[in-house]
Amino acid sequence: MVAAFAPQDGYGSVFCNARPVPGQPPLLAIVIDDLTTGAPGLEEMLRLPYPLTFAILPDRPDAGALARRIAALGHEVILHLPMDAGEVDPQWYVGRPISSRQSDEEIQQLVSEWLAAVPEARGMNNHMGTVATQDERVVRAVLEVARRHGKYILDSMTTENTVVPRTAVEMGVPCMQRSLFLDHENGEEVVAAQLYKLAEWAETHGAAIGIGHVGVGREGTAAALAEVLPELEARGIRLVTLSQLLSYQQEN
Repeated sequence: MVAAFAPQDGYGSVFCNARPVPGQPPLLAIVIDDLTTGAPGLEEMLRLPYPLTFAILPDRPDAGALARRIAALGHEVILHLPMDAGEVDPQWYVGRPISSRQSDEEIQQLVSEWLAAVPEARGMNNHMGTVATQDERVVRAVLEVARRHGKYILDSMTTENTVVPRTAVEMGVPCMQRSLFLDHENGEEVVAAQLYKLAEWAETHGAAIGIGHVGVGREGTAAALAEVLPELEARGIRLVTLSQLLSYQQEN
């Protein structure tokens, strides 16, 4: 599903307003998108002994229970906000998408409702959203809720025309942007190759964010992480959650 939107790479620093301080160990954050209860590959992901950030699709009755379980295992939770991607199968949203057809108040009510259902969420990122993340009014409405509740935003960068980073900086919302999609194509070998590329990205830029997925066809993602992450740690790369990555920037 990701490949239909934007398998392109990111643009350098993972931070929307600054580069990380040089001379520190390279930092690597892995985000797992599309979480729902029973998703193929979920249990394998949860067994990985690494600090991961899990993005839960919030417009589902089981979202709160899933978030509590993940948080209890010591992982980080964020909201995976369904956002308008234009002419796509509505089932891909797995919920009500945020779109320009909604008023500011409707958007803010929806995001606030999801945050209330998943209080463990430390931040949020976009699920799809090639259209919605280009609409500054829509983005501002979402970011206003993030600012009000002290949440960060991760731009999944499903379009090169996203206005999320610029708008977040203007509004003072902590903001990051992903570097690579790990499984824009299915298969353990593909994901492993992307992880090595992501490691080089972290070593070059000081930090990197990779987004993988659970779901049908994505079972190889967890297997690749289990194989490659120990090698990356041995190279001196530090694995962190998104909050830890953000704290690193703020403290330095």
